[in-house]
This record gives sequence, C-alpha cells and structure tokens, in this order.
Amino acid sequence: MGKVEIVLNSLPMSGGDGPNSYSKNSHLQRRSASLLKETINKLITEKLDAKTLICDSNTIRIADLGCATGPNTFFLVQDIIKSVETTLEPNSTKPEFLVFFNDLTNNDFNTLFTSLPQDRSYFAVGVPGSFYGRVLPQSSVHIVVTLAATHWLSSVPYELLDKSSKAWNKGKVHYSNAAEEVVKAYEDQFGRDMERFLEARAQEIVSGGLLVVGMCGIPEGMPFSNLADGIMYTSMADVLIQMQSQGLISEEQVDSFNIPIYSASPEEVAALVEKNGCFTVESMELMDPAAWLKRPMDVEDVSQWMVCIKATMGSLFINHFGDHLLDDIFDRLTDRLVGLTDKVESSYREKVMLFFALKRK
Repeated sequence: MGKVEIVLNSLPMSGGDGPNSYSKNSHLQRRSASLLKETINKLITEKLDAKTLICDSNTIRIADLGCATGPNTFFLVQDIIKSVETTLEPNSTKPEFLVFFNDLTNNDFNTLFTSLPQDRSYFAVGVPGSFYGRVLPQSSVHIVVTLAATHWLSSVPYELLDKSSKAWNKGKVHYSNAAEEVVKAYEDQFGRDMERFLEARAQEIVSGGLLVVGMCGIPEGMPFSNLADGIMYTSMADVLIQMQSQGLISEEQVDSFNIPIYSASPEEVAALVEKNGCFTVESMELMDPAAWLKRPMDVEDVSQWMVCIKATMGSLFINHFGDHLLDDIFDRLTDRLVGLTDKVESSYREKVMLFFALKRK
C-alpha cells in the first residue's frame, strides 16, 4: 500500500467559543450522549470492581478519547465519577480522580482547559495524539470512554484517491450510493483502524478496566443510502457539483473530496473484538440517538442539524475548498435538506448509534 493521504489535520472540531464553534454547537451530540448516561452508570456499577482497582494508589484514572473542546466531555466525566463513587463502601476512603482529555494535536485545547468546571472533583491532563495509536502509558487507565469519535477514519481510503482504481469516487463525497468497491474500501479502512484502536487500548487499560464506545452504527446488511445521513452526503455532492458548474470550485476538487466517516454494524465490531482477543464484550447494541425527539422532524430540526454538522466537519471543508466557501456550501446544503425534510424524516432509522462496552481481560 502506498502513502495514504492522512486527514487527521483536517478533523479537529471548530475551535474557540464563538457562534460557529463546536463548544456552542454540539447540543445534538450532548443529547445523544445523555441517552447513554444510565447505560454507562449501570455498566460501571455492575462490571467495574473499583475497590480492587484502586488498592495500589487510591486513584481512579479515566480517559476521554476524542474529547473535542467541551462542554460535553465535562458532563460525561462527571457522570462517570459519580457512578464510580456509588460503587464504593460508604465509609471507605474516597479515591482521587485523574482525567486524561485526549484529542488530535491541533484540537483547541486552550478552549477546553479555559472552560474546565471550577468545581470539578478531578485532576485534568491534556493528551494530544490520534487514538489510532498509543496515547497513554502501559496499564495506566481504569475507564476509557469515547463518544462520537471512532466513526471518523484515520484517513480517506487510499483507493478513493487513485484515478485508475474502481474505487475512484467521482462525483460523490462518501460511500452512500457509491460503487461496491468504494463501500469495500471504507469497510477495510475501518477494519484496519479499529484493529489499531483495540490494540492500543488493550495496552493502556488495566486488567478489569472498561472501554466504552458510542459511534455511528447501522444494522447489518442495510444500505447506508437508507439512512438520513445518506441523504445528507448525497446532497453534499449535489451542492458541490452545482458550485463546480458555476465555476466556484474545480472538478478535481469535487472528485478528490471524501468524508472519512464509517458506520459499523455490531457484527463487524464484535468480529474485530474477537480477533483482538484481549476483551470480553459486556454490551453491544444499536440505539436511537434521537430518542429525545418525541415529534416528527421539522424544518427547524434540519437547520439545527446542519449547524452541528458545520461545527463538526467545517475544518474538513476549509482544508479542501478554502474558508471563503464554507458558509456558501453549508447555506446551500441547509436549503437543499430543508426542502427534503419529509424525505429525511421518512428515512430516519432508530437504530443508528452503536454502543459497546468491553472489559479488559
């Protein structure tokens, strides 16, 4: 395999705390994560033997991989700490908590640490680096959590960047509605990435520790084009082709742009966990990331969805097309999807958030 175009430098969430920042526009992710609160609490109380794990140092070490800029990571960490504390005997010595906040090297750690809660009950450490490799010392953490991050691939599959390949993804930005070879390239890239992710965590997590993951998922065998996100990626391609026809961007820019996101099925992940051999599966299920939405999706919901997508993916577009076109691209995309609200609503599938929890053997 030749040198792959690494997209890591394009992936950080929009920094700062301005109106377009991730910290101000990640409420949909927060709502989805809040649905996992009870599930994670149950896991920790039933599966984590905190008393045994802290007997050496009286310190519980927690890592959030792909923490972005807050505030979601702070809510998550506090919930985990509360869950751990409920497992301890009432009169026992309270452990100290050390939290590792990890994200890519050019994540906006300044905003993250500026907004750390003043009344937090833990010590905080920043850990820059890709979680597709080691980011922590051997057997150093008790609980590792990563939400809305592992569906991001470490790179665009190399076949998509080769014009002579059957996976050359001309006129599209994703594997939704793409050729079989494109789907396979994404699937293989995810497999390689998740293998590396599990290998790294197996070294970092202590025996008896937990790995908790929430990411984009899909029922086995379902075409991605059946999902609301599939409509979004198809609409993205339509917008870019329209802008190409107007001379705003080149054909080469459109054809070489691909979103490095993959939705895995529980069966895919379970097979990779089994291959790794270092973990037992404590939980593996598809959940509804929008269970909080108790009514049909409307135009305002679609607009808010696009605000979050822009804060999440904006840097990817800026890196490829330039920052002068970002607002235009997302204004057009929002208009197009608002016009497809009924289609987006009817294509929505409940089970599209994959949650799994593993215990280190």
